Amino acid sequence: MLDWTYRAVTALRQRGAAAGRSLRWSAGDVPQALPIRLAAMLLGARFSAEQPASEGGDALTITDADLSALDAARASEPRMADDAPFSVVRGSFVWSAAVFGESLAAMRDALGPSPARTAVLSSLAGFGGDAAFASWSAGAPVHHLPAAASPAKALAFLERAAPDCAILSAALLRSLVAHPAAALADLGSLRRVVYDAGVGGALSVESSAAVRRVLGAELADRIASGAGLVPLERELRRAEQEAARIAELVTSCPGVAAAAVIPSEGDSWAVFAVPAKRARDGADGDASGQRLISEATAALEAEFAGTDLNRAIAAVERLGQTALLSMLNALSRSGLFTDAAAVHTVDEVLARARVAAEHRPLIRRWLRVLTEQQLLRRDGDLLSAARPVGDYSDAALARAWDELKGEWLATVGATGTIDYALRNAERLPDMISGAVRAVHLLFPEGRTDLARALYRESIAARYQHRAVSHLVSRIAKAWPGQRPIRLLEVGAGTGATSESLLPELSGADVDYLYTDISRYFLDQAAPRLTAYPSVRFGLYDINAAPREQGFVPSSFDVIIGGGVLNAARNTDASVRWLSELLGPGGWLVLTEPTVEEFWVMASQAFMLDDASDGRAETESTFLSLPQWNAVLDGAGLQRVLGLPEDGHPLQRLGHRVFAARAKTDRVPLTSERLSAHLGERVGAAARIDIVDELPLTSGGTVDRERLRDWAARRQRLDSRSNPKAASQARSQ
Repeated sequence: MLDWTYRAVTALRQRGAAAGRSLRWSAGDVPQALPIRLAAMLLGARFSAEQPASEGGDALTITDADLSALDAARASEPRMADDAPFSVVRGSFVWSAAVFGESLAAMRDALGPSPARTAVLSSLAGFGGDAAFASWSAGAPVHHLPAAASPAKALAFLERAAPDCAILSAALLRSLVAHPAAALADLGSLRRVVYDAGVGGALSVESSAAVRRVLGAELADRIASGAGLVPLERELRRAEQEAARIAELVTSCPGVAAAAVIPSEGDSWAVFAVPAKRARDGADGDASGQRLISEATAALEAEFAGTDLNRAIAAVERLGQTALLSMLNALSRSGLFTDAAAVHTVDEVLARARVAAEHRPLIRRWLRVLTEQQLLRRDGDLLSAARPVGDYSDAALARAWDELKGEWLATVGATGTIDYALRNAERLPDMISGAVRAVHLLFPEGRTDLARALYRESIAARYQHRAVSHLVSRIAKAWPGQRPIRLLEVGAGTGATSESLLPELSGADVDYLYTDISRYFLDQAAPRLTAYPSVRFGLYDINAAPREQGFVPSSFDVIIGGGVLNAARNTDASVRWLSELLGPGGWLVLTEPTVEEFWVMASQAFMLDDASDGRAETESTFLSLPQWNAVLDGAGLQRVLGLPEDGHPLQRLGHRVFAARAKTDRVPLTSERLSAHLGERVGAAARIDIVDELPLTSGGTVDRERLRDWAARRQRLDSRSNPKAASQARSQ
């Protein structure tokens, strides 16, 4: 270490380091931070892991590229000056009283008497380096793991190193205690934990008790803070007082009903604010919103005025009837319903068709629908064909599909949907048995051409895409905010909705987050959407809570879902989660089928998960219109638009456009407005979350542990989406 230090002196002198100058460390948590720190002291320079405010641009920055010069430099002579701030006696560092004496003594006191082995899991450029020096001064060896290590790696490291004292950040300490493997880890030698409250804030009384219980170690009674090493009680009291002061500032903002503030990582604060209730329901009297709806509806009707809707609708209905005959044909190819006299029970159908277990609910729905559509007849437990066998023979189906293809081409100008449906019809016996997976038919050889056609060609799809485009573009262009309007598209898939909408957003100030559960679709979309710099890409799973994915409540103004929520396992939960993500007055715009689509039952339905919502009760592929209305109402949304309107020709196809407003009973509070209110009265950075309610413990008090979990998830999301912004002063 000493040889490395003297090499660092040479390297730093060559870079211009001198007494009084500041060195800014930006090379990460690597061992070279220690000799650089020692060399800086020998030169009389100041060392900092942050940009020194007083130095401006004059600070000397040490980066990864400078570390190679450290190895190449020759050690300075003499190796130790008479007035050096430290010396070495029998392998231990000894510090002069004038340099680092008080901090060293405080750290030595925190480590406890005679530490035998210290594990450092904190930055060597800061708190971890102080601990390393203090350990060496006590003659104890130091084992180091970079501070960014995961909880699992940290636990494994502590088991291997077997320290009696561990140095780590408050954030990592909380993660360790919460990790499932912590209770099983062999940490018998660990007797003391010293943590850095400057990274994650001071632990609560409950968290401190959890450390003792889970890790079997005592917490040091001194922790690092902005004021140096201070007693734990003093830091907790200071943090509580400052949090209370900030919370009082937050609640003084008009429109805030309640607030909670907790320390967050990086000497920052996590602010949670609840919007106040409005005196009346805002959406009923929202004349501007109703005007947007009227304008969008009028533009939509004008766009389709010259379309032969009846012919296009007839082609869709013919597709459904042909799919029904294909279902019956597939069963006949398994030896079922081969003549008018053949009768079978449901169980016999499932057995003889070799129906895979995961597809049995779907095939039961087939039998019910075929009976309702009078292709099968039921007599007690027995089913028989209600149509002549010739109607669903191979030859009859070949003619039907060929005629349908010609009609589809005449009405929509392409045949991709029919090509896909026919491909599925031909492979139905193998799909039923599980020998062929439906996803491979939709994306043959990984191609998306069939899927793209599927979501664009039909008259219902075209009507829905244009309805969404007319409405959302008007919402965006009328946006009154001082920041871009934030749009989230979930289940964006092949981009059928965004392809129609994005050109309409020209001239609007938007931040468009294009998401899907699969990165495959994001990678496919990115090259196509390079002309739209406002579009970002991310993952979103409609079957998982937004916070579990790092998303923040009330963070979007418009959420769009084009035909995706029928893939949800529980539509009620998925819609509630989307509602949470909308700010007060935000718009949820969805397109969904509300009747059985027979051709979907013979294709994409093989890819859908079993539902645990209203579809399970009605044994249907899609929610009905009344069920959808109940879902929206149950999520606390106010329904403001449903298309097609009553009496419209497209109404009989059952494809609906829903528009609903969220939290119309709340004041439209935003993080930008609250940030402006706080101004410079909060010295450290503040990440602001607008939440519907503050979480409470069983005793009725604010659940601060849950708030810490929310804050940690927000921190990870900010770091992934914008690493630079995540470290800056105030979240916007």
